[in-house]
Amino acid sequence: MKINKDNYKQFSYFILILIAISTSVVYCISYILKIKNINLPFWVEIPSISGVYALLFYLFDNFCWKWDFFKKIHLIIAEDLNGEWEGVAKSSYDKFKSNIKIVLKIKQKATNIIVNGIFDNSKSVSFNENFENSEIDADVALFYFFRNQPNYNAPETMAMHEGCVKLVYNKKDKSLEGYYYSGRDRNNHGTIKVFKKK
Repeated sequence: MKINKDNYKQFSYFILILIAISTSVVYCISYILKIKNINLPFWVEIPSISGVYALLFYLFDNFCWKWDFFKKIHLIIAEDLNGEWEGVAKSSYDKFKSNIKIVLKIKQKATNIIVNGIFDNSKSVSFNENFENSEIDADVALFYFFRNQPNYNAPETMAMHEGCVKLVYNKKDKSLEGYYYSGRDRNNHGTIKVFKKK
């Protein structure tokens, strides 16, 4: 979840709500201790507003963002893609003749997603990842740049390179499908389709 033109208002409201909840929690704890006449030992402190806020945001960032409620208010637009995905890629390098085995390992939070790719002769890692509503087909797509590193035994023609990917999630068959472009040094492009492992 990155702040953009589609969710900045919802995100701002959400932060204000979290601050209000944190303030209320700290006030309630202090009030209960006061009316119950409870004196805490010197080594026990009442949680601060910032401490409660940090805890609430941690819970949201790691767990609660998956709740449908946050999609309904358009704070979250992403599907939960956590896990391992297997499938094939095709490349313009050989005119899309070969099926290249591909494994994508995705680690996702509300505010962050990392995609590690494993191929026959190389590995890749993502950077500058984000979910966006595609202006062309209106689908929610995962966009990211990647850096690819050939294996030590890869063909000599392979070299480290960067590129970009667009993937769209299909709920019906639980697949990610899209395309990639591998940058000016290689000038290749291709397609990707992977399915989530059970």
